[in-house]
Amino acid sequence: MQSKPYLPHQYNLDNLIYDSVEGSDDKRIIKIYDNKKGKPIYIQTPELTNLFGATKRSNYYELLLPLGGVSCLIFKQFMTSLQNKILLDANVNKTRWFKNIKSVKFIPLIKEVNKDVTSTMEQTEELDKCDDGMIKIKVTNGTIIKKNHEEINVNELTKGKKIRMIIQIYAVWITTVNDTTTFGIYIKPEIIEEKNSYNLEFIDEKVIFDSDSDSDSDSISSTPTCNSANSTKSSDEEIKYESK
Repeated sequence: MQSKPYLPHQYNLDNLIYDSVEGSDDKRIIKIYDNKKGKPIYIQTPELTNLFGATKRSNYYELLLPLGGVSCLIFKQFMTSLQNKILLDANVNKTRWFKNIKSVKFIPLIKEVNKDVTSTMEQTEELDKCDDGMIKIKVTNGTIIKKNHEEINVNELTKGKKIRMIIQIYAVWITTVNDTTTFGIYIKPEIIEEKNSYNLEFIDEKVIFDSDSDSDSDSISSTPTCNSANSTKSSDEEIKYESK
């Protein structure tokens, strides 16, 4: 990794550009770059809780990370703005990306707690902490994982500990199975770092935030915004494209 990462509020989504479509009719990707081809987009996440630990899949590990708490507000808003940007651009580029397909289904980055998510989880005891949504991270052999400044394996990450990541906004993926086409955004983790543990613990920011809201709601400013092109409502419902 050579480029310097952005914090979520620093990146202007108007600088996002796309490479040409690669792959076959049933599985394609469009790589995403920062203002010029070949320059990757790296984003540094806030601290996230590795609530469920790493789950082994066929050829990778999976992390489901809750997006609750004040520290995640700007990051969650950035992810939502990124989804909206991709959806807008998908409509503009529908002929090139989807060819003659009339309707496709978008898979959102922010996962809600539903059967589609919980059916692949090994444990579901703490789902009440995921009401603000989760992100799903696919960890492969190329991901650098650190703990106490030393590299470790993904299964050595401690369940329940805080981690932060540098992620690459890598590509738009498109798959077609049995005449059903879905697409989404591939977020590639470059570095995962587990935070050190201390005997002195920090106060939960959400408790402070809620307390202030009860005592003086007018003292809290509005939620910070991220830079983005335009905003549109995103969901996992089908997006229908009318053929010309």
